[in-house]
Amino acid sequence: MNKKVDLRILRTKQSIRKAFYELIQEKGYEAITIQDIADRAVINRNTFYLHYENKPGLLHTCMDELLSEVKNVIVECPINMNPFSISKLETVMQATLEHISRNTSFYHAMLIQENRIHPFREKMETIIKEKLNEGGSPAAGKSSLVISKELLLEYIVSSFMGVIIWWIKNDQPLPASEVSSQFSRLVAHGRLNVAGIE
Repeated sequence: MNKKVDLRILRTKQSIRKAFYELIQEKGYEAITIQDIADRAVINRNTFYLHYENKPGLLHTCMDELLSEVKNVIVECPINMNPFSISKLETVMQATLEHISRNTSFYHAMLIQENRIHPFREKMETIIKEKLNEGGSPAAGKSSLVISKELLLEYIVSSFMGVIIWWIKNDQPLPASEVSSQFSRLVAHGRLNVAGIE
């Protein structure tokens, strides 16, 4: 009996969130009302309030759960290599994109529609930065040019997020594995080298 009740509650919450994500894309967060969400989810307002206190409460629950999921996905990526390893970067990018592809409407809403209003991108960047920063410092190369670890990390994470946003905005024009491979080559060899420009 409890399992049936739990499944019903789960389905209701999923319907509410699906409706919420769709409405953010259509109208923007500020314009959405609880009644809009209830109508789209085919429930009454009282049912909404059984699960969420208000619209900001729904938003923060959705953000926290998705960020927790993406963190779990990224944390599981291999870490037995230099933190700035290209293989590691490719693995983290691919895992992140595959996760996003299963939750496209929410990521589109948070990173494209509402990116200036809510701190979702900043929190996501912090998760990625912490993962890429695991372990020691960048391996010493042949170049005499010394680059700050913090600056390098900031550059990689900003580029990482830029590629993610491009991929979402353009309806995932390339497979996650191909984007990850191309991105890691860009970071490893530089954009001019990869483009064949001397």
